[in-house]
Amino acid sequence: MIKFSCSECGQSYRVSDEYAGKRVRCKGCSQVNTIPQPESETLGNGDSIAAYNDLLKELSKVEKTAPTVEIEAES
Repeated sequence: MIKFSCSECGQSYRVSDEYAGKRVRCKGCSQVNTIPQPESETLGNGDSIAAYNDLLKELSKVEKTAPTVEIEAES
């Protein structure tokens, strides 16, 4: 679902993803707007979920190949 607002009056709209790129006339002010592309699912800082999952996979690989380090306890 795409959420967007009229660029002229701010009227909010929700339309199906299939309408991305189509031009529509605002019911409130008659301004013609282009429906934006759907936004990808994001995390709080704007990174995509896919990028986050790729990072987790990469970290998992590194953990498996990282050398073991023994630490002596202080007395």
